[in-house]
Amino acid sequence: MIIVTNDDGIYSKGIKTLYQTAVEVFGEKNVTVVAPSGPRSASGMSLTFHKPLRIERIVLPGVKGFSVSGTPADCLFSTVYYLFKRKKIDLVLSGINNGSNASIQAIESSGTVSAVKFGAIHGIKGVAISLATETGVRPKTYKNTRIHLARLLNEIKKNGFPKDVDILNVNIPTTINGATKWKICDLEDTMFNNFLSKKMDPRRSIYYWLGGNMKKSLKKGTDCYELFKNESLTISPLEIVNINKDLKKETAYSIRHAQIA
Repeated sequence: MIIVTNDDGIYSKGIKTLYQTAVEVFGEKNVTVVAPSGPRSASGMSLTFHKPLRIERIVLPGVKGFSVSGTPADCLFSTVYYLFKRKKIDLVLSGINNGSNASIQAIESSGTVSAVKFGAIHGIKGVAISLATETGVRPKTYKNTRIHLARLLNEIKKNGFPKDVDILNVNIPTTINGATKWKICDLEDTMFNNFLSKKMDPRRSIYYWLGGNMKKSLKKGTDCYELFKNESLTISPLEIVNINKDLKKETAYSIRHAQIA
């Protein structure tokens, strides 16, 4: 079984494109959507413990599955421990995110990547797919994205995941076309220069707003450089690592770059 999820919500254009591409490659009976009921960007691995979840069966034009009133991690939690706990889940596909998820800085807060991270911790391989919409969408962006995604998913269907790789983090330029190159690359450390803005509302109460501006200087060969400077489709292979493997402490997991032989 293939699970499709995202962090932009079940009504987003990206998840419809991803679901339809997955159905094209794996067949409709093998693909199910389990996605948030609305936008949950930057939710990371957050789980909902302080209020109840609502799970509803959804049938939309081009999308079939379940809507969950929580985060992407909640969606995978619901999948593994309730909805499909008696079925073998072969792959998690998360996206297509509205906005890039390049750099370590981005993937550690990304709901899109955290969905596949949750799956990987439970032994399920995953692909996180993000579209760099911050650079502007073109008329054929989604059509061309679907062509490249079908090629990638067919490669996975035929050959499986590379050895010792748990997650493929994929970022797609909005200029994507038939000539767009694929680049396997490491993650940039940070993509943004972050800031916290202090402002005042109409009632003269102070509030704060998190933000960040994209860095102008990017390290050559990293996902950010290849995505934004060379307009390549980037693939970053990642491995889930138990960082306390040899210690008698609470298990903690981290992502690190993996090599494709």
